[in-house]
Amino acid sequence: MSENTDIRIDIEAAKALIYGKSLFADEVAARARRLAAESGQPERVTVSHYRQAAQIAVRSLPAAIRDGGPFSDDHKVA
Repeated sequence: MSENTDIRIDIEAAKALIYGKSLFADEVAARARRLAAESGQPERVTVSHYRQAAQIAVRSLPAAIRDGGPFSDDHKVA
């Protein structure tokens, strides 16, 4: 595929992707805060916490996609 090729993306698909990325980022941030709290230093969220949280969140993606989530055809985004 040429770099100059026009690609058309359905607006609902683009919105679902943006929504899914936002949910993933929120999940990673929340998990990182929980991991920091469990480490005994809740006021200090480290890169290590974010990496671990991202790994956990990535493992849950297949189920979220399979079960619908923000990527299902019937999911409406604003």
